[in-house]
Amino acid sequence: RERASADGASRRREGRPLGRGVMGDRTAILDHGSWSIKAGHASSALSAEADLPPLVTPTTVRVYDVRTKLQFDQIMEDAETVRGGVSKTSGGAGDASLGGGDSVEASANGSYTELGPVQDGVICDWDAMEALWHYIFYEQLGWEKGEEEAVLIAERMLSSSKLQRELTTQIMFEKFNTKGVYMADQARLSLGSYGKVSGCVVDIGHGKIGVSCLADGQLHMPSGDSMPFGGEAFTHFLREAIQARNGREYSVKSAEDLKHECMEVCSSSKAYQSRTASCEEREHILPDGLTVKIGKEALQAGEVCFQPHLFGYKCMSLVDMVHTSISSVADQVMKRLLTESILVAGCGSATRGMEQRVLNELKLAFPPSYSPSILRRPEYMPQTCPMHSVWVGGFIEAKLAFAQNQHITKYDYDEYGPSVVHKKFLL
Repeated sequence: RERASADGASRRREGRPLGRGVMGDRTAILDHGSWSIKAGHASSALSAEADLPPLVTPTTVRVYDVRTKLQFDQIMEDAETVRGGVSKTSGGAGDASLGGGDSVEASANGSYTELGPVQDGVICDWDAMEALWHYIFYEQLGWEKGEEEAVLIAERMLSSSKLQRELTTQIMFEKFNTKGVYMADQARLSLGSYGKVSGCVVDIGHGKIGVSCLADGQLHMPSGDSMPFGGEAFTHFLREAIQARNGREYSVKSAEDLKHECMEVCSSSKAYQSRTASCEEREHILPDGLTVKIGKEALQAGEVCFQPHLFGYKCMSLVDMVHTSISSVADQVMKRLLTESILVAGCGSATRGMEQRVLNELKLAFPPSYSPSILRRPEYMPQTCPMHSVWVGGFIEAKLAFAQNQHITKYDYDEYGPSVVHKKFLL
């Protein structure tokens, strides 16, 4: 795999196409997240200037309570105009929700329920998830009925179950008639996007923060661990803090925008104490024009990862979790290699000061003979690679897996059923 990655890198530098003409080029790549789904074709151009992945859509399904055909037509017309998510309709009064909805709101066309089918990497609403897949495949990726292609799906194996992988395989073949299915662990794909097969992946996601160690491309299961919060907790904390400071209500969207623009992590716990003590209030203008007063809250939101006990969480800090995960590996040579190949991925990796704080504290946690280091984005990879490293890794994996017939074919599925996913992949 390392040789193949190096060959792909040389091809990109020379401007030559990467694996054109193989089945992997037409593969749809899906990276499921609690906040958004990243999708695209493996035929997309991969370069430092590329804006990848091509499609990032919210992991949300809106279910309308439809009573008349006129109302249905109006909803469909609005959905064509604004492609911000997926719309499903349900007929009859009292049948507005598929169950487990996150929120119920009203619009000019009637009430609707917004569902989040993926929670912490686990699919909890299969009807909504199937509708979301249908929207991505046929509306966004341009599939045609009877001309479906193969699919690569990235999953967090420490969260998903065998049943989830079997149901996913069954739906892909029986509902979408795909030519082939390939599943891979998100942590392995993230490392693959950096040209590595061994390392420690710190995935700062929307629902959880996960830590995984991989040795020679295989997930070291005992080392896997996660924190019970993620980017959603940062948003919730920041929203409550600015509402208390400004004395007014702010939407989740406003808090998200503020988090992306103002959230910062201090270089150490001492720097955090000194900066919060002398932090002055300042005004910030949000994209929607609202003015928000913010002070030390921008520093406190990021400090939750490193001192969770100060904010009511009973769990290890992020750095302690990384240290414990790497220490669980018995082989001393591999342990040293993992320490020198730490990847901070996910949307939280874009937070100012996050990588430097992790590195600073890991140098204090490990003995002097170890040299902790953070993996940096290869120069030939897209600028969005740290945030979307799973999808970029899936892009590279699709070129190799489908060309070498490592995927599940329709014949395999017909012969063995959904359980073939456990025989085909060492997940």
